[in-house]
Amino acid sequence: MTHWYWAPLEKPWSNLLAKYCIFVARHPWPFILLPTFLTIFLSTGILLNFKIVRGVNYLYSPLDAKWKSEEAVLGENWANDDKHFYPGKDLMRRRGLYIIVKSSDGGDVLRREQALEFKEIMHWIEKSNMTSTTGEWFSYKDICLHFQNDCFSNTHAKLLADIFANGHVKNFNVTFPSYRSRFTTEPIDVLGNVTVDENGVVKTASAWLILYQLKQFEPNMAEWSRTFEKEVGRSIDERRAPERLLDLYYFHSATFDLELEKENRRITPKFSITFTALIIFSILTTFTFKWVTFPASEKNTRTWPIVDWVLSKPLIGICGVVITLMAIISSTGLLLLLDVTFVDMCTVMPFLSLTIGIDDTFLMLAAWHETPRSDSVEKRIEASMRHAAVSISITSLTDALAFLIGAIAPLPAVMYFCYYSSAAIVFIFVYCLTIFVAVLSLQGRRENECLNSVTGSTTVDFNEFGNASGAELLLNMGSQLEKPFRVQNNNDYTAYSKETQDHRMWYQQFFEDVYAPFVATPICRFAALALYVAYVIFAYRGSKNLLIGFDLINIVQESSVSRKFLLTRQQLFPEDTKVMDIAVMKPPRMFDPVERQQFLDLVQDFENTWCSAGRNSTQFWYFTFEKYVADLGFGNDFNKIANNETKFNKNLRSFLMTNERFAYDVQTRNNSPTAFRLSTRLRRVDDDESMSRCAATMRSLSSFHAVFQVSTYSPIWHIADEYDIMWPQTLQDIYISIAVMIPVALLFIPQPLCSLVIGANIASIAFGVIGFMSLLGVSLDATSMITVAMSVGFSVDFAAHVSYAYMTENRSPKEGECPTVARFRYTLGTVAWPVTQASISVILGVSSLYFVDSYVVQTCFRTVLLVISFGTIHALVFLPLLLLHCHKLYTYFKK
Repeated sequence: MTHWYWAPLEKPWSNLLAKYCIFVARHPWPFILLPTFLTIFLSTGILLNFKIVRGVNYLYSPLDAKWKSEEAVLGENWANDDKHFYPGKDLMRRRGLYIIVKSSDGGDVLRREQALEFKEIMHWIEKSNMTSTTGEWFSYKDICLHFQNDCFSNTHAKLLADIFANGHVKNFNVTFPSYRSRFTTEPIDVLGNVTVDENGVVKTASAWLILYQLKQFEPNMAEWSRTFEKEVGRSIDERRAPERLLDLYYFHSATFDLELEKENRRITPKFSITFTALIIFSILTTFTFKWVTFPASEKNTRTWPIVDWVLSKPLIGICGVVITLMAIISSTGLLLLLDVTFVDMCTVMPFLSLTIGIDDTFLMLAAWHETPRSDSVEKRIEASMRHAAVSISITSLTDALAFLIGAIAPLPAVMYFCYYSSAAIVFIFVYCLTIFVAVLSLQGRRENECLNSVTGSTTVDFNEFGNASGAELLLNMGSQLEKPFRVQNNNDYTAYSKETQDHRMWYQQFFEDVYAPFVATPICRFAALALYVAYVIFAYRGSKNLLIGFDLINIVQESSVSRKFLLTRQQLFPEDTKVMDIAVMKPPRMFDPVERQQFLDLVQDFENTWCSAGRNSTQFWYFTFEKYVADLGFGNDFNKIANNETKFNKNLRSFLMTNERFAYDVQTRNNSPTAFRLSTRLRRVDDDESMSRCAATMRSLSSFHAVFQVSTYSPIWHIADEYDIMWPQTLQDIYISIAVMIPVALLFIPQPLCSLVIGANIASIAFGVIGFMSLLGVSLDATSMITVAMSVGFSVDFAAHVSYAYMTENRSPKEGECPTVARFRYTLGTVAWPVTQASISVILGVSSLYFVDSYVVQTCFRTVLLVISFGTIHALVFLPLLLLHCHKLYTYFKK
């Protein structure tokens, strides 16, 4: 395909890089030492400023999520100190330890022995002594939130446990969930999976749910409370709690952060395994072998591969991994010095960056091997880098842009991961053009002098191998400059080389002479078309079944006690998180009949939506106040009281003084309400989509009644806000990536058609990754968003390598060979092995993550596997065949 020089930067950039690389080849040591000193300097950022920022609500929620301001309204007005507290309220805005207790045999927890042990467990929790980080002793009573001038200690649960432990069930009609007695202030739902008789009296229950809410605003209290949560949790994990017949599952305010910390500790040791595996792989793939035949008997011979220590470059393989590690250290240190937030997700970045860096070094080394050995080192560096350096420039630029585009996502976990990944790619590119080129030139000098590439010693010529010792055959054989190996015959041995007339590397021979002709056959072309059609169909069906959203339970390790708590709570206490608070910051004058009715209509609107549980679930002080007045004997005169400001405020004050449940709900000034809150329950919100729709419904009602400055909040709003951005943000990233990558391709690749091919390749791979995620049980969440962004980078990498190699290929076809097929064949001979090496290195790089028991890490591993699988198939099959047929069409129409 004749070059259309539409690429204004391709030639100037290749000429500039060629001249630069010649200079590096002439003066290699400064380009090795200066980046090394830079890495040492930037590593101080890691030593001095390294800090992991955690907090799942921060990391996995949009920065501008509506729930944050909605929760802040309630947190700042009703949960901003340790004095105003009512049991069971403000659950998500206060520090607390939650414990679910189940019977070990799965049976009734209300049996006498189990009830006695449950009481013992509560006593153990309340009386356990802890030591703070400053050496002070404390217990629950020192850090508990006070209710009725005493520690809140699950009074209702204790009362019920006493009844069942002492066998007094018949003396008490324990109804559920509205049991009340003079021994407790207010009922709290503490039993799960309850069965009742025909009178509503409790018969059995499967679990207890108890809560210990802790101080956090007073001096030292936050630190003491954290210690209390962790120590009780550790005791339960280590089976030090007094549990024989019961099983304890816990969850507390710091559970998610501790799980992220544990995950980080599980990931970090895997990096050494990855680093070692990639070094071994990089070394092995740089070896070149010559085939030598030895006599096995008087009539038989045996052929053995012998390492060519002149052409082999194991030190280059090590260099490729080391400079990538240096780039990771430099980029991380620089961003930490600039105070860029480091999050747990960033610990996965080194695994991926290692493989990206090795990809570039494979390509540069392959380009070196294509140059004639008879040329000088400077000339070979110029020729190889003129091609390879431009190719890695394209891929480095597009990779960095792909991650920067991914950083548009307003999720901190995604955003900061992309920042660190993009910086690592930039440093990898810089170190490839400095350290790697310098080391390659030093190795090139040894190659031109036919010295051992590792030891620098003089090698034994393959033509003289009959006189070589066993150690020399293994460690010091080397081919001479462009000399065909002669065949020697005597009574002892016969030597020959399969490369006597063919100086191509083994992989070039395979991909040019075997693989490419096979793929170009009509049968294979048809099979590739059928495979791609099937790929598109399966991807489309998978995208229809793709789950969207991130369940925070996935952060918790599957074997964790806390995960069992969350699963048990979902199963036995499904209503626990389905409460919606309504804050009224500009309340109506409730003594005004018109304003009061307007507000009661608002309350009714909230109670009558498709996801509301109705009036019976609403907890509103006004309804109880109305009943309170009636109980005083003024029921018939309630309207006179309610419609008179003085009487209303006077009776409301006495009501709030005697009814602690609502005393904290109403904020007053001069005995007149200035703000208040109420709550109602939700239903039919069992998946992310329904949660999103419910949140939209409730927020719409709040906007409609803006006159009262109403704000709603529920814990499920977190999920709703993430769900709302996930799919649009992912598609936006892909669209922007395609829009950016096409101009980059137009600037560097001398054929405008290739830019469209690269854009189509990006869309195809991203579509396949998204579609097939559902088949691997992966949902579209913050973690998979990262790998979708990464799929853009990898798809551009492979597409750019293949397209650029195809367009710059200028070797003459064999006699009688079709020029388009020849270019197809030569292109695969040039890039197929580096692409294969890159794919294998990525799989090796992330393979250690497979053994980490973490949803986030497993999601990363599975999606990377999809990206690499589809990217490799596109690069080695679909894309070359597409270019081949486009070239044929171009040639046909040109005629």
